[in-house]
Amino acid sequence: MTETLQTSRHIPIIDPTPARRKRLIDIFNKFLEDKASIAELKGISKEKIYQLADAGWIKFKHGRIDEAEQIYKALLLLDHRNAYFHSVMAAVHQKKKRPVEAILEYSRAIQINTKDISSFVNRGEIYLRHKNFKKAAEDFKNAIMLDMSGRNLWANRARSLVIALKRLVDATHLSKPA
Repeated sequence: MTETLQTSRHIPIIDPTPARRKRLIDIFNKFLEDKASIAELKGISKEKIYQLADAGWIKFKHGRIDEAEQIYKALLLLDHRNAYFHSVMAAVHQKKKRPVEAILEYSRAIQINTKDISSFVNRGEIYLRHKNFKKAAEDFKNAIMLDMSGRNLWANRARSLVIALKRLVDATHLSKPA
């Protein structure tokens, strides 16, 4: 039996074909330049990644926040360049009352996808809750500017929050002695 184990350990490694070698070198170079993810490097299909993301989103929607967090941590390791994964991880942080981490994740999502209206609105809400009115207004403005037609629900939420923000600022100025 030990003889079988020894011979099975000495299986020769077959050299890849030139085409496969070129593909491997290309994907590895893209990875080193931050133009490919670990998932792409390992050959994990986008379909499998999105199935996992769907499972994580369902857990998040049903209040299983800790499980969703674990799934999205794994997804971010596999594909750190996906704005949606950063956005959902930010929502997890927001739900768990970790505003700094949430702002960082929303900011990363916006950096990757500059048209991510929901990340602008959610980050703006965090700023609003912490009385950073200027940054909240900037985020709401950016969200609104990305949807001039008024069709996007997130942008419409931003419009409502701008009205609330204006009332809050007006009330703050009126209550201060002159």
